[in-house]
Amino acid sequence: MDGINTSFLIPSPMEQIENELLGNKNITLFVKRDDLIHPWLSGNKYRKLKYNIAQAKDHNKKMVITFGGAFSNHLYATAAACSLYGLQSIGIIRGDIDSDNPTIKFCMARGMKLIPVSRSSFRLKHESKEIQDIVSTYYDPYVIPEGGTNSFALKGVEELIHEINQQILLSPDYIILASGTGGTTAGLLTSDELRSKVISFSALKSDHLTEEILRLAGNKNNQLLTVISDYHFGGYGKWNNELLNFITEFEDSTGVLLDHVYNGKAMYGLYDMIRNDFFAKGSTLCYLHTGGLQGKSGLAYMKMKKRVK
Repeated sequence: MDGINTSFLIPSPMEQIENELLGNKNITLFVKRDDLIHPWLSGNKYRKLKYNIAQAKDHNKKMVITFGGAFSNHLYATAAACSLYGLQSIGIIRGDIDSDNPTIKFCMARGMKLIPVSRSSFRLKHESKEIQDIVSTYYDPYVIPEGGTNSFALKGVEELIHEINQQILLSPDYIILASGTGGTTAGLLTSDELRSKVISFSALKSDHLTEEILRLAGNKNNQLLTVISDYHFGGYGKWNNELLNFITEFEDSTGVLLDHVYNGKAMYGLYDMIRNDFFAKGSTLCYLHTGGLQGKSGLAYMKMKKRVK
């Protein structure tokens, strides 16, 4: 996508966080601000979609079809990317469509046609006749999987390692990030330039994330990976006041915004591990901010709906 829209901030900025905890533990913490790449299309979704959109354009596709839930960062980013690059977009969505949902509103405003399917069909994806019938309705679409992870997505994420190494000069001891399906973590592992250990915080309850990441990465650099599953706060999209209070305090002290689904949980976990001396003194850490800040409006909407009830 580089060279087509000059508003993309690439390489994304690298910022150092300084506070009493980090000073006392002699830890250097940088944040790779992929959340600042673009107002609509940022974070790991920019990285994952970069070469997918290029493929669609190179093969003269006119339409992109993809999948997601009601508050999906991937649907949001795909709608944005397609509107920026002159492609039609179809979002096959799990469950009913709530037209007051801010994510849904954004997707529709960017021209995405949303088609609801049953939760059982959504789980089956291309094995579902309902979804097969929908996809076959459209001529020669470019289909991107839920979450956006495929070989082109891994290629886009892989470029992060070169950027990080250029910005920090010496490779950081650790690169830390949040994971959902594991595609972004897998993309980091595929880089030939990776020298850092990678810590991936699972945002959901899963016993299979390590296995899935290594499958996607072809077991490359598997010795550098650690998956942490202790900070999901009850599961995907779950949260409590302790998490929200941490996010507020972090934002107030650093100016870096965090969502409650991915980055808030991972940063909470990272700070907890720093407090408990997981990292050796003198370690340099790079936290990869994967974006997803549109989820903050989704959280506000869910809170509002609870109050109305």
